[in-house]
Amino acid sequence: MLMADQSERSARLLVRALFYATDGEPRWWVLPANLNDLTREAVSVAVARGWMLDRGDSVSLTDAGRDLVKNR
Repeated sequence: MLMADQSERSARLLVRALFYATDGEPRWWVLPANLNDLTREAVSVAVARGWMLDRGDSVSLTDAGRDLVKNR
């Protein structure tokens, strides 16, 4: 359960960071090619929760992802 909690927390932090990096706008953000396992898992969790879209080399927040940050 601890790993799931850490993945969820990491996903939320990633969504928040992407929100501020894109000024809360629906923009694609290119990911570094050498992501660590924790970050890859955070992307997967965010996509599964509907907070983020993943094109493989870049990600973008969904409306739900932006709302997660704005309504916190």
